[in-house]
Amino acid sequence: MLLQAHHKKTLRRISITPLADLVFILLVFFILETSFTEFRELAFNVPEEKETAASAGESLSIQLFEGGQLWVQGMSLGLVALGDYLDDKQYGADTAIALEVHHRVPLQLLVNTMDQLQRRDLEKIRILPLDKGRAEGGDG
Repeated sequence: MLLQAHHKKTLRRISITPLADLVFILLVFFILETSFTEFRELAFNVPEEKETAASAGESLSIQLFEGGQLWVQGMSLGLVALGDYLDDKQYGADTAIALEVHHRVPLQLLVNTMDQLQRRDLEKIRILPLDKGRAEGGDG
């Protein structure tokens, strides 16, 4: 004897509601777990033109090149050697420093160089663009 099933096939529908809930929960989770960086600014003491023209004291010229090279008074030095050089020469606080920077120098190198100068109370720093002639040749 054959039994026939007389029930119809019901279409099963997938509910989107749990999927929307899951997406919302993930969105909230990622928003709460994200950490935002706080931008800080660097304060530069920019001397006025009258001050720089009037000061006829010592001067120091430092060039920063693209590959991380430092040239101080025509000598090639590293960042650590710059600190030793400044300690040996014992420049006074009134020393005017011309910091000539190539346009592709990493900002961190510039900041580290300025930190080295400020640790030795050398605050009169002028940041200047490095002209193309010296930037390509690398000699001062």
